[in-house]
Amino acid sequence: MVLTECSFIKPSEYDPTESVFVNSYPWLFPGGIGDLYDMERGKWSVKEWGRHLLHYYDGRFSSDQMFSLFVFNAIERHTNNTQGDYFFNSSKFIGENPPTIEELKEKLANGDDTYIQMLRYYARGIKGSDNYWRGKTLELENWINHHVAAGRGPPTFFITFSCAENWWPDLRRIMAQLEEKAGNKRQADLLRQNNFQAMKKAVRKYPLFVNDFFMKRARYFMKTVMKEALGIDHYWGRIEFAPGRGQIHLHMLGIARDRAYLDAFYRAKTLKDKAQVIDDYARTHLDMTADVKIKDDDKNYHAPHPQSPLAKKYCECNNEEEDVRLLAQDCMCHHCNKFCLREEKSNVPRTCRVGFGEEKTYNRQDTPGMGFLEEAAIEKDKKGYFQYRMKRTQSKRVVQHSKTLLRGWRANCDIKLLLYFSDPKYPDIGEIEDVCKYVVAYTGKRHQTSRQEIDSIQDLITA
Repeated sequence: MVLTECSFIKPSEYDPTESVFVNSYPWLFPGGIGDLYDMERGKWSVKEWGRHLLHYYDGRFSSDQMFSLFVFNAIERHTNNTQGDYFFNSSKFIGENPPTIEELKEKLANGDDTYIQMLRYYARGIKGSDNYWRGKTLELENWINHHVAAGRGPPTFFITFSCAENWWPDLRRIMAQLEEKAGNKRQADLLRQNNFQAMKKAVRKYPLFVNDFFMKRARYFMKTVMKEALGIDHYWGRIEFAPGRGQIHLHMLGIARDRAYLDAFYRAKTLKDKAQVIDDYARTHLDMTADVKIKDDDKNYHAPHPQSPLAKKYCECNNEEEDVRLLAQDCMCHHCNKFCLREEKSNVPRTCRVGFGEEKTYNRQDTPGMGFLEEAAIEKDKKGYFQYRMKRTQSKRVVQHSKTLLRGWRANCDIKLLLYFSDPKYPDIGEIEDVCKYVVAYTGKRHQTSRQEIDSIQDLITA
């Protein structure tokens, strides 16, 4: 065989004759069929093709992590190329004769940044870009402004639903079915026997099915518990993936049906009176508490398996109060870690960003917890935001929570009431902006400002 320079040219995934995916992953495509460009079947949308394979009945594609990443990368590149083709060919943008670097430098020197503005507009569709996250922030602000203008008021609380992927019995049943179809009978039997290690292995192997289950569970939960039991008329949500919080979790803003407490809160003269108003609402309408007797001092405590109520359905519990107490003990206690302890100065004890105190010794994560309170109060945190604190006499580690939400969701579900000091009929724009900043800090990602992004693009052109 004679090797030439052409022998090392990689095949293009855009060439329908190359069968790039089939040849790259032959163990996933026995017989060499099923590529994105199949000569007999015809071309498919890369999104539809990827979705079909990742949901294949035996889970072979979703359990291959390299293939999953490769498909996701291909989908993003194909999407961006399609948008980029329109961007460069449309007369509304670049057109058939794009400017040269020298022409762009001359335009920028003359103060003409039209090309940069077009690039920023195009980047809004690229996931993860600065303009993409600014667009998502704007969507949230528009959602809030829409409901305020419609007379529904601003969002009244912020909830985070985490995923207990190692515990939920319905998800365990799905994992057993997947292992059975994949020919792994021993693993399927272990899952049916409620083996914890087998479950941990399965959810890492089939993350796509975990995410599908989470989303279906969340949708039904919104329609039933959130809307019917707690009276939530409108909500906005965003999915996020982060280590330490489960494979997937949901951040949600909600607007309550009953907003009478907002008027009462506005009319109350003192912070003590306002705290009483909001405390009555939290206990009566949201079934909230922070006064729970639990074993919360041991940061190495782990929920016992399979005795923990996390591994059981709500319909299986015999004592509701004991059930929710044990759930709080197993998933609603806060022990500080690297995610909540922010390092402002090197080798200086850090402060928990969610209010559980300051380290006694640097890097030991030995914060004292939330201080005891004999009655509800409204306190200002270090960032200057007012926070509602519930009565707390038994535990410094438990997070204030809704018992109704916790019983139904059966995993960590933090709830935070949002405070407004202006007239709810004519809310202060500044307060709404503060809410957006607070929520985006959780649901959005840090990004450059508009000015910083423009300067970065300009530096690349003029370098």
